[in-house]
Amino acid sequence: MASGIGSIIEALDYNSIQTVINTVLGVGSGNSGYGQAVSSTPVASNAIISVAQMTALRNDLSKARVHQTNTAIINDVASTPANRGTPWQTLQLVTTAIPIQEAIRDQYSQFATGVNSNSDVFAAAQMTAGIAVTSQSRSANWNGTVSTTFTITFGGFNNGAVAVSGADHARCFFNAGGSFQITANNTSYPAGASFSKSQDWQNMLTGFGTLTFRAAGSSVTGSFNAGGSVASATGFRSLVEGAAATRIMTQTSSVSVYIENRFYVDVRRPTANTLTFTLIYADDDTGGVALTPAPGSTPGTPPGPVVDEPVTGTLSGTITTTRPSGSNVDIPAATGSASALV
Repeated sequence: MASGIGSIIEALDYNSIQTVINTVLGVGSGNSGYGQAVSSTPVASNAIISVAQMTALRNDLSKARVHQTNTAIINDVASTPANRGTPWQTLQLVTTAIPIQEAIRDQYSQFATGVNSNSDVFAAAQMTAGIAVTSQSRSANWNGTVSTTFTITFGGFNNGAVAVSGADHARCFFNAGGSFQITANNTSYPAGASFSKSQDWQNMLTGFGTLTFRAAGSSVTGSFNAGGSVASATGFRSLVEGAAATRIMTQTSSVSVYIENRFYVDVRRPTANTLTFTLIYADDDTGGVALTPAPGSTPGTPPGPVVDEPVTGTLSGTITTTRPSGSNVDIPAATGSASALV
């Protein structure tokens, strides 16, 4: 480390900052890494730090921070204490007329620390939402359990000279704020009391709104009926490659005669670069017994038989994605396929 505010930055200082931003903006590892090309590089021991090298470092730091905040980085003097540290939006632009001194090192170092500590933060304006991935539907009447599995594949990508593998594609996608959204519905069934179960399925499926699966958790935009829940702490980072599926959501019926019915979403990571989301529609209702004989029946007529009416209408499930995009951090969306809803 340089010895004081008036001293010259050393190669070790520069490399320390560069290592941090390379971990966050570059491919990184584990929970760190946006999968982007990094323009700055380590410098040799005892090297003189050039304006070009500081500019490259500033550009890398700026890209990561703008992705996090959607706020432009300010150029202001590092020698002013208020310009160093939180909210990490100020970096002095180095020129040939400005010595690269300790105040600048401290400003850049604190900035890098802020970028690293906020690596899981991202601005919605730096994302593209609503990208179609795949969907499945059926219009045939049904009873019992039907399901469909969405298979998501991260194929890898090239970012400048950086070749990102499929496994790193998946990891960096979520690290930079990427997510998946799941919705389901049951529509186009006839009106009338005899189709009340079909209506209840629509209410169940639209009630939870949208299920979102992120790096570190899952959430819904709607609400659950009694017994329903979302595994809020379960996200991509919770999944173990090759392990059994994890249930991340359960929705229930709110109607007493259909109380056995359930909608589930399970997620699994079969390989390093694939995910599966299985949507399970479990119509476990076995029917109800009429409490009184049918109108017009003779006295002593026993209650009616158990009736388990089918679910009618068009049953569907859809998955979309939100991906990091733009000039700062850009990661392609994954591809998807769906099994038949049977």
